[in-house]
Amino acid sequence: MLSGFLGAWLALAPNAPSAPAAPDASVIPFRTDAQPRVDPVFGDAASLRLSVDRFFSLEVEMDRVRDDFSSAVHETLAALAGPVGTPAPKACPVATAAPYARALAAGGRYLLLGQQLQGRYRDIRRADDLGDGAALTPDYRIKIKQARDQHQHLLDDYREMRVAFYDQLGAEMRHASCKTGAKAVVAAGAEATGAPNPSDASAWTLDDPAGLDEPRGPAPASEKTGGRAAGADPTPGAVTMAAPAIWIDVDNTLCAQPTRVTVDGQPLGEVSARKKTSVRTHAGPREICALPTSDARACGDPGTVRKAYLHEGWSLTVHCDK
Repeated sequence: MLSGFLGAWLALAPNAPSAPAAPDASVIPFRTDAQPRVDPVFGDAASLRLSVDRFFSLEVEMDRVRDDFSSAVHETLAALAGPVGTPAPKACPVATAAPYARALAAGGRYLLLGQQLQGRYRDIRRADDLGDGAALTPDYRIKIKQARDQHQHLLDDYREMRVAFYDQLGAEMRHASCKTGAKAVVAAGAEATGAPNPSDASAWTLDDPAGLDEPRGPAPASEKTGGRAAGADPTPGAVTMAAPAIWIDVDNTLCAQPTRVTVDGQPLGEVSARKKTSVRTHAGPREICALPTSDARACGDPGTVRKAYLHEGWSLTVHCDK
């Protein structure tokens, strides 16, 4: 009887509050397995073929732009000199603005193409050194060899244009109090482009493909002192003898008289009338003078010295007054 009464009392007692139910949670499993793959560090044969094709297309375009660049540089130099027989102008000739703006634009394009070509050559050289060229067809293996052979020739052209524009034309423009670089573009009414500025010495710097895998340290002393090591003999002869010896051609076939030739003020002899002669000198940026024997001027006088980057096979054609 007592157990029945207790059961009834428990049935009538209020229910105790129950614990809140946990909300539904979505569980995202963390997976650590993945499909294995191989990431190629270097390109395959197809990308190497593309680099080779791009190298040769850049070479053709650089040759075309180089002609425009060279023509504009010589037009600017002619405008700076003025008409033959007239005294040198005391102020910057107005006629220099247009050809210098063309030279600046062509030079920027030339530098941009040179940087792209150097990048393609770097890919070709590295792939060829690793033996990837063996996977190509024979015609592309021949092209790789041609690219490596022609690269030095392209570098010679590149350095020669640097001397012609930055060293020679830049010095002549500053001597005539002419504006250069971006100021000249504004003065000529032209618009600035995103191409490298050839009036900036650093824009002519190219990475050396032979040292791309090596860390680049501080610039050597020869770059900081204008081509001379610190403490070296600053005389032209000492600098010249440190450069490799080369042969250059002096073509005097258009002249009926001998021509005197000097390099960096050092006489190299005479080239006979109506003759073409090879002359032994040294590579690098040089000042060359070629005057017919009938010319009363001396090498070093205004208008007699030409700055150029001399390399193996460089040639100079002498033009005499008729």
